[in-house]
Amino acid sequence: MMNLVGELVLTRNQILPANSTDAEFNPLARRLDMVTADLREAVMKARMQPVSHVFSKFPRLVRDLAQQLDKRVRLRMEGQETELDKSLLEAIKDPLTHSVRNAIDHGIEAPELRKAAGKEAEGQLTLSARQQGSHVIVDVTDDGGGIRVERIRDKAIERRLITPQKAAQLSDRELLQLIFLPGFSTAEKVTNVSGRGVGMDVVRTNVERIGGKVEIDSRPGMGTTLRLSIPLTLAIIPALIVRSRRQDFALPQTALVELVYLTPDEGKTQIEWLETAPPYRLRGRLLPLIFLNELLCLNQLLEQPQDGETAAGCYIAVLNADGRRYGLIVDGLADPEEIVVKPLSAALKRIGLFSGATVMGNGEMALILDPGAIAARVGIGLSANDLEQPTAESTAVNESEFLLVETGQDQQALPLNNVLRIERIPRTRIEWLGEMPVLRFDGTLLPLEDRSRLLARELSDAEITVVVCRDGERHVGVTVSHVLDVASGAPLVDAGTRNLTPDVTLVKERVTGVVNLSRIPDLPMPVEVGG
Repeated sequence: MMNLVGELVLTRNQILPANSTDAEFNPLARRLDMVTADLREAVMKARMQPVSHVFSKFPRLVRDLAQQLDKRVRLRMEGQETELDKSLLEAIKDPLTHSVRNAIDHGIEAPELRKAAGKEAEGQLTLSARQQGSHVIVDVTDDGGGIRVERIRDKAIERRLITPQKAAQLSDRELLQLIFLPGFSTAEKVTNVSGRGVGMDVVRTNVERIGGKVEIDSRPGMGTTLRLSIPLTLAIIPALIVRSRRQDFALPQTALVELVYLTPDEGKTQIEWLETAPPYRLRGRLLPLIFLNELLCLNQLLEQPQDGETAAGCYIAVLNADGRRYGLIVDGLADPEEIVVKPLSAALKRIGLFSGATVMGNGEMALILDPGAIAARVGIGLSANDLEQPTAESTAVNESEFLLVETGQDQQALPLNNVLRIERIPRTRIEWLGEMPVLRFDGTLLPLEDRSRLLARELSDAEITVVVCRDGERHVGVTVSHVLDVASGAPLVDAGTRNLTPDVTLVKERVTGVVNLSRIPDLPMPVEVGG
């Protein structure tokens, strides 16, 4: 069933950009788009199951293991109603079992040690699950003795898993991640529970195999949290298609923060070189840069770009891979697509920079980039944010980031965390319900805010820019004449009072109105899209 839905999505992607003189072709293409989206959603829901199916096995496991180790452990489970794809539930059973066994054996102390430390004799182990964006976060938390990073560093050096010079350069958070190395163990003796040096590396391998991430956080004397971040589904993901040396690659949108365009002159003057690392100063903060063509050796594998290809400038895709923030420099962009993830062959897996492959709308294949693996390959650590140097403006209290747009002659701001897409669409796609302009977008009908009446003006430009935003549970669109920049802004205070004015902000020393998305009216009546 999932394979059929995947092929249907591929067919949809090939039909939508096609041209036809048939008057019925465009409505049929839109109908196919909507049916595909509905069918995909229905299939996804059919595959979803609550995590309680996995959690239910742990009360007995915790009880038996605690008795075996002469410990007292209380298990608490939260978020059991959180749903996850059935295949992913099966994949995380073993990693969760390893994590729970380690928490009881290594984390929670014996009753007499807990009493001596001023704790209750009974330790607490918490399993929690929650949905966060397109991922499900599963935490395994204990209130035990925690992990001392000094012991991890010494054990890693003793087992020759890392050199003393490298260990001295790692932060505490990075040292904690060493427990995922193969062969690592801090157990004093081997038992039937742990100590063989296998387990945590298996946890990371199994979770990364399904596209997830594993992190650990610990405080000595207070406890340890192991966090598993698992994608909701592996079959279909939204992705941005990027281009480097005339080769297309898919970049998962879940890791994409923003896009920055640099002209050739800006690229020469604004990219600063510190030894061999080229950082870019983005709104007062240093952003490490990675050139995709150099990372993949495309300059050597492919012929050099033809005249005029480098004159168009480049794009910086600002990525956030589990706290590792960096910029990926690419030559160009294509339209975003919902891609069907296909598994990689063994030869491509060994490269270690790709998470899968896909067939795009034009029928060509593209490899799916793995932002986390790219950061690890280049050496961008989890503490890369410590290199950022915020300006006085960016450290202001209650500061937020905004998308600056121009509507007619006025400059306005849109809260950046509400912005989903910026679309350049033909004016002919705008439809009207009474006096309200609406737009068909991803199978839904969006109400449009056209405060400056850009749609009513006789302009030579046949296209118009629409910023698609999220307002609570609904999506709305705002028509703009130009997209100017992304900048930080602080709310202003009413004169004579201490009340903040939410509809006005100070951006780049200029008072700017903030578009209130909640004031955009809903559709005047229930509308069924399609047909």
